[in-house]
Amino acid sequence: MFKNLFDLSIKRKGMEIFGFYLVYSILGAVVAGIICGFVIAMLHPEAKTFEDGTQLALVYGPVMAILYGVVISIAIISAKNIFNSFHAVLLTIIAVPLLYFGGASLGMIPVAFLTSLDSNNTTSHT
Repeated sequence: MFKNLFDLSIKRKGMEIFGFYLVYSILGAVVAGIICGFVIAMLHPEAKTFEDGTQLALVYGPVMAILYGVVISIAIISAKNIFNSFHAVLLTIIAVPLLYFGGASLGMIPVAFLTSLDSNNTTSHT
């Protein structure tokens, strides 16, 4: 379930897809939260209360989720060399509104399914 999590070029199935989703969703939420905290602290020093930070996090959070999901999608597409795949592009496009409205917990579902696509990394010697 959790083997080869950082090898984005392998084809996953079943529980491996779920393991990828679980790890990358949690990792994305933690990393985005830390980055949002630093961005808010640097760009908005006037935010002193928890409520101020929460209001700013509602603005920056979806942006961070979209950036994270799209970067992971592009990394998977690049590792698998499936730039011309309709399914890969469609899953990435579907992920964007899901990342915006549902965060990493919802938006990483289509990204995880990208790992189930076949790789085009075979080279032919003709």
